[in-house]
Amino acid sequence: MKASGSKIERVLVSSDRKRFKRNDDDKSNTNSIIYLPNEIVDRIFTFLPIKHAISSSLVAKPFLTSWLYARHLCFDRAFRLNCSKRGRDEIPIINNIVSNHLGEKIHSFHIYIHDPTRYSLLFLAWTRYVASKGLEELVVHTIEPNVDFFHRLHAAFIDVETLRVLKLICCALYLPSEFKGLRFLKSLSLTKVRFVPYFIKRLFSCCVVLESLDLKACFFIGELTIKGSNKFQTLLIKGCRNIILITIDNPSITTFHYSGEINKIKFVHPTRLKDVILNFGATKGFQHLSEMDDLIEVLRNVQSLSFNHTLLEGFCPRYVEFEYKNLEYHFLNLKELQLVRRGLSFVNPWDILCFVKNCPQIQRLFLDFGNHAMEAGSYWNLVAKENFDKCQIDFPHLKLLKVKGFKKLDLEKKLVDSFLINARFLESVIIVESKNNCHEIKLSDFITVSKIATISIFGHHKDKSRVFPKHGVL
Repeated sequence: MKASGSKIERVLVSSDRKRFKRNDDDKSNTNSIIYLPNEIVDRIFTFLPIKHAISSSLVAKPFLTSWLYARHLCFDRAFRLNCSKRGRDEIPIINNIVSNHLGEKIHSFHIYIHDPTRYSLLFLAWTRYVASKGLEELVVHTIEPNVDFFHRLHAAFIDVETLRVLKLICCALYLPSEFKGLRFLKSLSLTKVRFVPYFIKRLFSCCVVLESLDLKACFFIGELTIKGSNKFQTLLIKGCRNIILITIDNPSITTFHYSGEINKIKFVHPTRLKDVILNFGATKGFQHLSEMDDLIEVLRNVQSLSFNHTLLEGFCPRYVEFEYKNLEYHFLNLKELQLVRRGLSFVNPWDILCFVKNCPQIQRLFLDFGNHAMEAGSYWNLVAKENFDKCQIDFPHLKLLKVKGFKKLDLEKKLVDSFLINARFLESVIIVESKNNCHEIKLSDFITVSKIATISIFGHHKDKSRVFPKHGVL
């Protein structure tokens, strides 16, 4: 049979092979794979990860060689651990599978290197071989990032036009000055990799259609400038050390996830972000966001936003030089908001309500109170409490409210009640108790004005609601 849309013309299964015999019980299962022609079943097996392709090929004689045409060769950490449990060396197994591969297409190649010196003779040969078969996704994970041989992967070894996704863990990518390849790479992920500012510049000059860059726990010294093509849309930065400043000079970015220090981001152009995570670390003292107009501006069109209490403290109205300042901002397109409190903070119910009331289109609201109680300090008692009680605000579009870390304390209850009373069309309320909760929480504790709202209460680590924020847990 011929593969649609490709150059593959091999015959997967000869047409004269007998079909499976079915008994009467099998016929009652209309979704059973045995009702498919052998040719189709054989082809389906080639799209399974190599582990499942091998086990599936044992179901019947016609499929014994299906694994030789597997398109997903995954030799990850789980594969290595499984080999170790059985007392088998994984290198000969990998070499046998790769060298005996008969298909014309390998979609993905994942490999976990726990001992680079043992892989040194075969790894480059494997990489070249799979790259020659139209490789689209390559994942290399080495456990020792400082080994001389394996700390860099030369881009020339994987310079194929078909490669779209590249993920390197503890393994840097070497881009020589004269290198012109990887022109069609769309996604690059680097984890626990050391690199210099020049690398990012070379990256964007080589990968001209790069759409996504993900940097996790990388070690970088200097200023990081992001300036890609108009196709670049996604920037993810988490836990990277020693970055002096991140300058984003790319107005086409729509997704920005950042975890780090609050004062290390600079936007050159009025980028219109739609999907944002801002997980700022603790700061020394208070930093009002009136000093960060560029950050407020790029959030104007955001649709999904997750952040922690550090950013919220910057949005809160405060006394600055004996003047009460209320920051002017509106997020007219925001549909989903996740707010997380971690550790001790100055955030009180008025700060949260003050922010949410500036999001008139909010539909899904996720609040995580954390393990610490909100402090009813002098600011709350003298200023914030009065403003909170006087606030008359309606949330006509709010459909979902989920609260984690609920301890049934006065300030928490006051805030939740405010949303229940002012959200007339609320459909679902989900309460997840705090780990340190000492009070019994009952359905009768909550009263909603919405006639269609359902209220669910779950214990800590017993959340069965299956309703989670788009960005997961910060």
